[in-house]
Amino acid sequence: MRLQTRPFLALCLGLLVCGVSSPRAFSQATDEDLVRKNERLQARGIDLETALAAALARIADLEKSLAMAASGGNVPLPAATPTAIAPSTNSPAGLAAEIRAAFAAAVAKNPEPAPTASSNDDERVRYVRWLNKWIASSNRAFRDRVDWPVRITDRRPRSNIDQFVTFQPWDVKRNEPVGSTFEIAVPNRALERADRPRADDEDPTLLLGGVFIPAIRFNADRFSPGPFDNPPFVGAMVELTWRFDFQGLSPRLGIAGAADDAANPSP
Repeated sequence: MRLQTRPFLALCLGLLVCGVSSPRAFSQATDEDLVRKNERLQARGIDLETALAAALARIADLEKSLAMAASGGNVPLPAATPTAIAPSTNSPAGLAAEIRAAFAAAVAKNPEPAPTASSNDDERVRYVRWLNKWIASSNRAFRDRVDWPVRITDRRPRSNIDQFVTFQPWDVKRNEPVGSTFEIAVPNRALERADRPRADDEDPTLLLGGVFIPAIRFNADRFSPGPFDNPPFVGAMVELTWRFDFQGLSPRLGIAGAADDAANPSP
């Protein structure tokens, strides 16, 4: 029986071409693009886990209510929605709120209105030009040396020299947490100094010193916070990322010179 070799050879040649060309196609994606995609996926995964946990808790409450109703018991009224706590001004969330307020005020004074579906190309270009100028000036204006009262709520290894630390902004006068937590990298040596026991200071509140560096950026496709608000939404076509230049972590809150120690940590 004679084999039909031509179709078989054509198939082999096609597979060989695909095998050779595929790596070249994959190589077009740069490492930087892959890193950004990975960061977005990780952030979205965290948001989804949080939303799922809240949904499961709500389902459990509803199941309890239904079970009590079926047994003839009194069904408890749902708990009132807690009042949203304003972010601490001594935190990234507080500075983000200030940036949003500044943007809203600038937009209200801007002679170039935000583009709409009926705007022409010239109007869009003028608005984007104004917007990029505002972003550049605001990134400079909101860069600030800070000293924030905080407490540590969690820490996890990052490398052999530093850790990811979750901080809770702290209201010193009321002695209570305020606003949402945030996470930054802190050197192990700074944490070791902060962990040293001191007989005259048992307050776990720390003074976090450093430089808050905003990275407000233009995003032509961003017009709302979206379901996860990540990165944080500032306004139409504007979103916010930031980083923190760590400079010190002092346990001597309330003692004279604590701020100076945070600004000039010992080696």
